Amino acid sequence: MSRRTTTAGRRLSFLFVLGLIALLASCGGGNDLGGSGEPPGQRPGQADLRASVVSDRKHLFNGSLAYDPSVSMSVGGSLTYDVLLTARGEKSSRFAQAALVTRAFQVGGVEGAALTCGSRSVRVVMLTDSAPEQFIAQPGDPAEWQWSVSADEPGDYELALTVTTYQGDTKRALDTLRPPIKIHLTVHDTWSHRIVSLKDWLIAAGGIATALVAVYALRAPLTELVRARGEARRQRDQSRDGYM
Repeated sequence: MSRRTTTAGRRLSFLFVLGLIALLASCGGGNDLGGSGEPPGQRPGQADLRASVVSDRKHLFNGSLAYDPSVSMSVGGSLTYDVLLTARGEKSSRFAQAALVTRAFQVGGVEGAALTCGSRSVRVVMLTDSAPEQFIAQPGDPAEWQWSVSADEPGDYELALTVTTYQGDTKRALDTLRPPIKIHLTVHDTWSHRIVSLKDWLIAAGGIATALVAVYALRAPLTELVRARGEARRQRDQSRDGYM
């Protein structure tokens, strides 16, 4: 009787172990493949997206970015800033001749450019004739952008120019100009601006002077009021002492 009980117990233990191994194997297989045959942490289609980006980057070709590294203007005025991006080729030689400074950049497809300034005194606006995004299909094709730059105060400022080659009509960057190009902007002061600034200063100074005159005019009444209160307090103290 005890031998049969021992044999049955061993069978139950063996079956329990087999079931546990099968359960662990099924859970581990599902976690390793994520149910889609891809490694963990990847969404369906992510591998295809990476492959398409890598493939498109191989089809980019050399480009040349022409820009002016330093510009100047008078305060209150404006200037037009031009940037020319050209795919290198026989047709692009005439563009490079007029460039003050050039920088290599990978192009091919949709190209975008942006010009910004961190100071509130400088205003940068892309002109309506320039499209924010332009297309370069083959060597020799140019892409040109223009911005209107204006300033309210004189001084030295820094503009930042960024250029990006996008993948098709998406916002995925195949190549980005890093770090952004720094452009030095010098804004000269003018006599008209000096006169306006002096006028504003005089108005502000006049306001301060008016406030000081008002305070001085109130000085005598306030002094008299304080003196009267002090005299009244002394009289009350004297009458109280006489009563005591």
